[in-house]
Amino acid sequence: MFRKDFQHLDDEALLEYYHATRNLAAFRQLYARYKDTLYRYCTQMNFAGAGAVLEELWRNLLERPPELCGRLLRTWLFIRADRLLRNYAGSDPEIQPGDPTPDNPLLNGLQQLPRIERNILLLHLECQMPLATVADIERLSLKRCREHYQRGRERLDEILHGPKRQPWRIEEVCV
Repeated sequence: MFRKDFQHLDDEALLEYYHATRNLAAFRQLYARYKDTLYRYCTQMNFAGAGAVLEELWRNLLERPPELCGRLLRTWLFIRADRLLRNYAGSDPEIQPGDPTPDNPLLNGLQQLPRIERNILLLHLECQMPLATVADIERLSLKRCREHYQRGRERLDEILHGPKRQPWRIEEVCV
């Protein structure tokens, strides 16, 4: 098969083809589909551990096929990345004083959110995953996931634009 022949295969079929033939071109195609999104997600969740987590994720995928259990490969990749990030030895997801911070106000704002809200926002907005899938990754009910998502958006909006303005209160002056 030529590289262009892999274009029409979905992720699961491409992964199955790679593990059946060990054709690296098939793996490269799969890697190209997810490398950027996974990198952005991992660096925003844990900048220090992103490289090690991604290396382990891709190495494990190369060595043996994952048990998808009816999930899409895309979902499995983010579930696995999330689990690896949580278990990363040097992980402290909050920014520490002296840590390098990006110059982008949105990225700085995301880093100030609690881990669960940041994770839900990144998975839904950056990785374009439905909230039902994000709830599955976080092991939350869909209702709780929506609540965290809404609270995270509100906090991020407040971080970026300041607190909501309150309407003027005009009090009557009795003469």
